[in-house]
Amino acid sequence: MKRILAALLVITCAVCLTACNSSKLIPNGTYHVEYDTCDATGYKDFVEVTFENGTIIDVKMDAIRGSDGTLKSESEEYREDMEKFSNTYPEKYYMDLINQYILTGSSKGVDVVAGATATSNSILKLLKALEDSFKSGCTDTMIIVPRNS
Repeated sequence: MKRILAALLVITCAVCLTACNSSKLIPNGTYHVEYDTCDATGYKDFVEVTFENGTIIDVKMDAIRGSDGTLKSESEEYREDMEKFSNTYPEKYYMDLINQYILTGSSKGVDVVAGATATSNSILKLLKALEDSFKSGCTDTMIIVPRNS
């Protein structure tokens, strides 16, 4: 009986190792997605994820102002206006979204940040689109159209 159990254990381990080794790693590279236009505040959300040897090594989430190229997370004016009403601000909620994504490795594991619901939903849409490009290994910038759907 012990030999049978030992043999089953060895077979099970071999099958698991084969399945793990045959799973395709996400090709190395930086994957970038953004919207085609700016939102009502003049910013365009984007997400960028870099992989090396199948592991996430860098994630960027932010929005760039169309008029001058500044990042939302670096705008003191945006921070002050938002923090008064929602107790959060871009630098804080982007880091929260990034940390959730790194911990779970999937858009399915990222929750909306309270006080930044619209941006969270926007970023989640971008992440889902980006995850499709991981499968193909295409690192060309993806442009999502239309922004508000």
